[in-house]
Amino acid sequence: MSAWVLALCCLLSSDLSLVRTTSPYADLAVYLNVDPNQPAAPVEHLKRELSSLMQAAGYRVVWQDPRTPNKTGSISTLVVLELRGTCGLPPGSYRAERAVESGASLAETAVSAAGVGPFSWVNCANLTRMIGPVLGEEAGAQRDFLYGRAMARVIAHELYHVVTGSRDHAREGVAKPKFTVPDLLNEVFEFDHMALAKLRQRAVEAGADANGSLGETAAGR
Repeated sequence: MSAWVLALCCLLSSDLSLVRTTSPYADLAVYLNVDPNQPAAPVEHLKRELSSLMQAAGYRVVWQDPRTPNKTGSISTLVVLELRGTCGLPPGSYRAERAVESGASLAETAVSAAGVGPFSWVNCANLTRMIGPVLGEEAGAQRDFLYGRAMARVIAHELYHVVTGSRDHAREGVAKPKFTVPDLLNEVFEFDHMALAKLRQRAVEAGADANGSLGETAAGR
């Protein structure tokens, strides 16, 4: 396990003990591990779209750098997110070397006998093979926007599992088990009302836990 992951494991028992400020949202800290060579524009669009999706669910996304952890803010939930592969399309037309296989994962979250862990990652190679043939016809700025928005929807699905602690899926929307190309690229694709209810309930519980455990460490609860 890399040094930054080990450091963040330690943060799971330290950041959660910080004093919280009053907010209508539960804070969700996302430690984003991005290769320096990763295309910047899709990542920025990813951040904006994911923040919007999670805000509707009752969470304020607080973006953190895993190399320089910020211990001054208040957080209710912590997630480590890694972008694997090249998350964007090169200039010019695009033709996939091979189509993405049916059932191939676009993103995954660590699970164990203990439950759902706070470590998620995006498989950008599979995502590119899935939406690249469509985005290849778009202008550069538009393809960056659409790619970033698609990544955000895939990640929001993983955050649903992390936040709720459940491996179950919804029937519709971002929390459903399988995505289509239109799901990833259409103008609107959100959590359905049942998934939103679960997420908002967890946000309320996270806020209550924070208010009831000021000054305590996670290990001391």
